[in-house]
Amino acid sequence: MKKIHFLLLFHLIVGILTIIFFNGTGDAGDSVYHYLFAKYAPNHPELYFDHWAKPFFVLTASPFSQLGFVGVKIMNLLLVNGTLWLTYLVTKKLNIQHAWLVTLLLIFSPLYFILTFSGLTEPLFAFLLLLSFYFFFQKKLFWSCLIISFLPYVRSEGLFFIGIFGAYFIYVKNWKSLLTLTIGSVLYGFAGYPIYNDLLWVFNKVPYARMSSTYGSGDPFHFVIQLQYVIGIPIYILFWLGIIAWFVDLIKKKITCNITYFVYGSVFAFILAHSIFWYYGIFNSMGLKRVMICVIPLIAIIALKGFNLIFEFQFKQNLKKVMSGIIIIYVVVFPFTSNPAAIDFKHDLNLNLDQRLAKKITIQINNLSDYNRLLTNHPYLCETLNIDCFDETKRQFLNKGTLQDLKVNDILVWESWFSVVEHGIQKDVLESNPRLELLYSVSETNYKGRTIEYSLYIVK
Repeated sequence: MKKIHFLLLFHLIVGILTIIFFNGTGDAGDSVYHYLFAKYAPNHPELYFDHWAKPFFVLTASPFSQLGFVGVKIMNLLLVNGTLWLTYLVTKKLNIQHAWLVTLLLIFSPLYFILTFSGLTEPLFAFLLLLSFYFFFQKKLFWSCLIISFLPYVRSEGLFFIGIFGAYFIYVKNWKSLLTLTIGSVLYGFAGYPIYNDLLWVFNKVPYARMSSTYGSGDPFHFVIQLQYVIGIPIYILFWLGIIAWFVDLIKKKITCNITYFVYGSVFAFILAHSIFWYYGIFNSMGLKRVMICVIPLIAIIALKGFNLIFEFQFKQNLKKVMSGIIIIYVVVFPFTSNPAAIDFKHDLNLNLDQRLAKKITIQINNLSDYNRLLTNHPYLCETLNIDCFDETKRQFLNKGTLQDLKVNDILVWESWFSVVEHGIQKDVLESNPRLELLYSVSETNYKGRTIEYSLYIVK
C-alpha cells in the first residue's frame, strides 16, 4: 500500500471513530444554522436560494442533513478526504517533491480536523477549489472554470477566485474560459428568479455587501497571527519556510506561473483581503480564523515547499533524514499537546456549554403542557426540540419586532449571546415586561471564563 493510500484510509477510520465517539457540531452558531437550512430546504424551497446559507452548499448538504447532524459530518468527512487526495494530485502535478507529505500536513492541521465534524461551508469550498485546480493543471479548463463559477454559492470568497482566474484568462486572452466563469451566476440568477423576481438577485441579495460590520474591527495582522491556530505551530513554521523557499526559487530562476500565481498568489490575496476587511471593519467581517480553511490545501502546499527547503542545504544525507523525521514526528504529535493551537478533544469535539444548557432548557419546554410559539435566537434549540425553525407558526426570532407582537402562551428563550449580540435584546428588557413570567433560568461559566446564561419566559 502506498503512503498516500494508507494516509487516506487512516483519515477515514479516525474520522468515523470521531463521529461515533464525539457529539460536537464544530460551533454552536453558523455550523448549526447551515445544517438547519439544508435540513429544512425540502419544506421551504426558497432556502435553496438563500445567500447567507449559500445555495450550492444547501443543495449539496440537503440529502445528507436528512440523517440529522451526523449526516453533514459524514458529508464533510468525505469532502475532506477527497480534498486530501486532490491536494496530493495537484502537488504531484506541480512537481513538488515528497507530495505524499502534503496529505499528512492536512490531516494534522488542528482546526481543519475539528471543523471536519461541523456543518460549516469551508470544507466544501476547499474541496471544490482543489478540484478546480486539479482540472486547471490537467488543462481541462472548461471543468475548472465551471466549478469556480459556483464557488461564490458555497462561500462569498469564491469571488476572489473568479477574480484571480479571470485576471489570468484576460492576460492570456482566453475569452472562452473567461465566459465560463459566469455560468454559475447566470444559472442561479435564472433559478432564483421565481423567488426574488430579480435576475440579478445573486448580486443584489449578497448579505455582506456593505461597508460596515456589526462585529467591529481589529489588528491588520490578525489573520497572519491566527493562522498558527489553524494549522498548528510546526506547520506554521514550515509555511514561513515555504515563503522563503519561493525567494530561493526566484534567485535560482526556478519559479513557475502555476506555483507563483495560483498557489502563492491565491493564499496571499486571500489573507490580504480578509485582513483589510477586518482592519477596516467592512463586509461584516468577524475576523474568524476558520475562513483560512478555504485555502488550507494551498497553505499545505506552501508548507511542503518549506519542508523541502531543508533538502536544499548541503547537509549530510543521514542528517537530512534525521531532521525530516523529527519534523514529521512534531507535526503528528503537536495536535495532541497542551498548546493553545492544538486540539482540545474534550471541548473542541463535543457539544459546548451553550448547547448543553440548551438541552436543559429543552427539558423544561417539553414539560410544558401547552404553548403557542417559540421565540428564540439560538439555532441549536430548534434541533433539540425537533422543530422546523423556518415555520413561523412554530418559531420566530426574539427581537424588538416580535416583542411588540407577543401572544398569550408564547414562550421566550433569552440567552446571553445570540439574543444580545445578534439581536440587541438585553435581559432587563424582558424582566421589565409585566406580561412575561420567568419559568426557568440557568447560568454557568465555560472553560474560557465566559458566562453562559439562559432564561425561559411565558407570556401571560
